[in-house]
Amino acid sequence: MKKILFVIIVLFGNVFCENIAFINSDRTLYTKNEVRCNGNVVVIYYNRIISADEIVYDRKNELIRVRGNVIIKDEKQNVYFLDSLSAYRNFSSGEGKNIKIITGNQSRLAAKECFLKNGKYELKNAAYTPCYQCTDFGELTWQVKALRVIFDPEQYTEYEDAKLEIFGNPILYTPYLSHVSPKIKRKSGLLVPKFSTSSKSGLSVLPQYLLAISNSQELILKPIITSGIGNVGWAYYGFRFPNGEFNMDASITGVRSIKNQIGNDDYEKKAIEKMQNSGYRGHIFSKMKYEINDVWRCGFDINLSSDRYYLKKFPFLEQTDRILKSNIKLEGFDERNYTSIKTIIFQGENFERTPRVLPIIEYNYSINLFTGTFNLDSCFQNLDFNNHRSAQKFMSNASWSREILLLGGQLIDLKGTLSFRGLKISEKERSLYDSSFGFTPQLNCAWKWPLVLSSDLMNTIFTPIVGAIVAGNKKNTDAFEDQFCEITDLNFLDGNKSISSYNIDSGSRIYYGFQLSGYRNGENLYRFTIGRSSELTSIPPRLEATGLKRKNSNIVASTEIFLSDELTFIANTSYSPQSKRWTRNEIGLNFSEKKVCFDLMLFKGKQCFYDPFSILADSEEQKTQKYKGVMLDGGWQANRNAKLKCGIVIGNDHETLMKKSSGNGYKLARYNAGIEYKNECATVEFVVERRNYRGGDLKPETAFRFVVYLKNLGV
Repeated sequence: MKKILFVIIVLFGNVFCENIAFINSDRTLYTKNEVRCNGNVVVIYYNRIISADEIVYDRKNELIRVRGNVIIKDEKQNVYFLDSLSAYRNFSSGEGKNIKIITGNQSRLAAKECFLKNGKYELKNAAYTPCYQCTDFGELTWQVKALRVIFDPEQYTEYEDAKLEIFGNPILYTPYLSHVSPKIKRKSGLLVPKFSTSSKSGLSVLPQYLLAISNSQELILKPIITSGIGNVGWAYYGFRFPNGEFNMDASITGVRSIKNQIGNDDYEKKAIEKMQNSGYRGHIFSKMKYEINDVWRCGFDINLSSDRYYLKKFPFLEQTDRILKSNIKLEGFDERNYTSIKTIIFQGENFERTPRVLPIIEYNYSINLFTGTFNLDSCFQNLDFNNHRSAQKFMSNASWSREILLLGGQLIDLKGTLSFRGLKISEKERSLYDSSFGFTPQLNCAWKWPLVLSSDLMNTIFTPIVGAIVAGNKKNTDAFEDQFCEITDLNFLDGNKSISSYNIDSGSRIYYGFQLSGYRNGENLYRFTIGRSSELTSIPPRLEATGLKRKNSNIVASTEIFLSDELTFIANTSYSPQSKRWTRNEIGLNFSEKKVCFDLMLFKGKQCFYDPFSILADSEEQKTQKYKGVMLDGGWQANRNAKLKCGIVIGNDHETLMKKSSGNGYKLARYNAGIEYKNECATVEFVVERRNYRGGDLKPETAFRFVVYLKNLGV
């Protein structure tokens, strides 16, 4: 009989009970104006699921009275636990006893008394915390206690006469505090400020205010206030719209921050003088992308700075790239085909020789043809330099490639390319390059034979590789290629060593080497690769640092040894048998496990500086740079919450923070050490960092950073 009554109630409950639907109860009594349920009661009332020992519903006054083990879950995923509750008309008013609230993001509120007013919960002598068994000290990491709390599930939580307790100790009092409710994605208000101090900028404060303009737009005002080098106006704007998005991050300040650098470098003095005369410093980073249709999209990525030192000068401006790149582009994707039209502007350390690409047009077409793949790759570049220099270059490569499997697992990679290049150069000062036009056919054939050697200890795969390139020599030196083709651990067993994917190597040569890999029980043990190339035709002018200056190139090798699941050894090297010199050595260790992790890298070698308009007076030493040093980054997980971190870089020119020098001796580029404490409801980080800035108005600097983040009280 009870089951039949339960089915009738579920099916027809809404007919005679309007806003309340009964799901279950042990006993139910109906009268003219009241429904009384006892024992394991579960009802749905105005999109809330309510369970209790007893529920009484007054139809006439639309009042629900709930008592005993009360649990309520609303549509915002908040859960309420009470001893008793009386509520009118969709919880618009009412009162309850001994309330505990678990919000949708697992935060907690508790109070002896609560009053419902217009759907909001007013709590007396309440406590709030997002923590749950997050500490071993017997106290919550942090909580807020207040005489009065207004909890609005739709919007916010407000506190009056509140104090913040850390591990049970009161440390801060505020007459008013508020934060958004868990389900609110964006709301205007103050964000958590940031603080730092350094030997040059003094005390720095970054207050932040978020202005939620709409569901798709936001503005963050985040000025930098310093005691030593002036103030910075800084803001971020973001906007999402159908099929695209736009954002902009920009700052501006005066020239108070400029301090003359010690030294007699004329170039640096001119740079400082230029900054002072401009009257301002600043930056702008902006991105936009828009999907026109399923094939075409457009956009831009702007990254500009008033000078190359500005982004390293102020705290919180973390952009430290050596070269800033800006572009405006239109792209099309049609199956395997690609079209691009874009303009690129660079800002680098050498503004005098950094070109502007106005524009670059690319087209890539690919189809399956004659059991192989046919590709047409075309590119037009217009480079505009300072000092009355410009260059236009058109490159088009038509190629066909195929991989052939022979008996015994042998592989033949075939690729034939017909390349056309046209180069026109206009310049005031004579350089190494001339205008030229011509076709270059090239045939590339590589043979590989993976051989598996099995034993009880491991399986070894030995793969010899021999390749040959047949092509004519270019009659003219290419301003975008020859001197800066480089043999490295990434391309020494490849048919193209150019810095541009559109260029092809001129001249005929062979390349050879082998790869060796070890495995045991499906796990990698080691990988070793070694190889070199030999020219069969005359050699164009190349720099020593490329490793391709002589007929027989440098010997290049790379090694990875997996000593354990946690420890890996890595080494890359380049050796010239003719000069009997190591032109590049890089050795590293990587260790990672639950408690300890570190990366150690030792490096020494030479690198080329790409300069397509090197003048005749420039020597080889001016086009290459020596680098050497050591880098270490590590961390120790002291316990489940605390982690120690440290890092150090010692070298001459490898670190981007350091000024270009003669390359002699070692210098401390940077070091840092810090501790991070993190649990489910708080993050505390303290870091001390020393950076040996060099150049312009930058000088060595020591900085301290202290960050406190309390969950739900900031972004």
